[in-house]
Amino acid sequence: MPLPPPPPQSNYSRSLFRNNLNGETAYQRHQRYVRSAQLYGDSHISGEGSSAKRNDFDVLKATHKFLRDEDDDDDEANLSYDEKVALKYYRSLFKEFAVCDLKHYKTGNVSLRWRTEDEVVSGAGQFSCGNSRCKWHSAEAVEDSSKPPTLLTLEVPFGYVEHGEAKSALVKLVLCSKCKGKLTWKRDQEKAAAAEAVAVTGASRGEEDVDGGSEEEEGPVLPPPDTTRSEERRRPRRQSRSRSGDRSSDRRRRDRHQETSTRRSASPPPRRQRP
Repeated sequence: MPLPPPPPQSNYSRSLFRNNLNGETAYQRHQRYVRSAQLYGDSHISGEGSSAKRNDFDVLKATHKFLRDEDDDDDEANLSYDEKVALKYYRSLFKEFAVCDLKHYKTGNVSLRWRTEDEVVSGAGQFSCGNSRCKWHSAEAVEDSSKPPTLLTLEVPFGYVEHGEAKSALVKLVLCSKCKGKLTWKRDQEKAAAAEAVAVTGASRGEEDVDGGSEEEEGPVLPPPDTTRSEERRRPRRQSRSRSGDRSSDRRRRDRHQETSTRRSASPPPRRQRP
């Protein structure tokens, strides 16, 4: 059976299709719809994936740099569109003070970014805490508080990996005392752990020394030194000393005996006669 004829179109539908089609064929309309779907629709329609529908924010995430080299940006005419977008955004930032995010401070991961124009005008990050999650991040809150926090200006070495390359920069931060403790929390924990490890190793070495000394004291008893040899060596000395003493005494006796004998052999002196 033949198909029934289509219902007649109204004047509104005719005017609508007439204005939008603009004399396109069915294939031309198909190509236009596919291109619109690739740019604004689902990514699975495009064979190139999600790169076909990138916006400026995606371009910034892919090409933005925390610090750019001025030598590379001198020749702007030869830069690509993505590099031009990133350079324009980089020049709109104010790189005197940075703003940080200390959400993952216990793991040592800290994110930093430069301040925007609105933050510079309001004074956030310079006259208030630079931590974006701190209650003192707003300069108005610090100004209106009866007990404002103590703000510390720090120059922090910031190491990061950008496009597969390790870089480092010296960044100036303004933090309150609480956020400053969060910033140095992991380093303080590592220092405390290292000091504790040194103390434990020192104590263990001391115990080992004590144990070694006790083992030496409680070890096998050595035999007493042989004193017979020393006595034998000393005895002849004593004998020689006694012999020398006897000889001197014998000589003295002989001398005395000779003196007495000579006196006896000598003639006695003449006696005086009494008148």
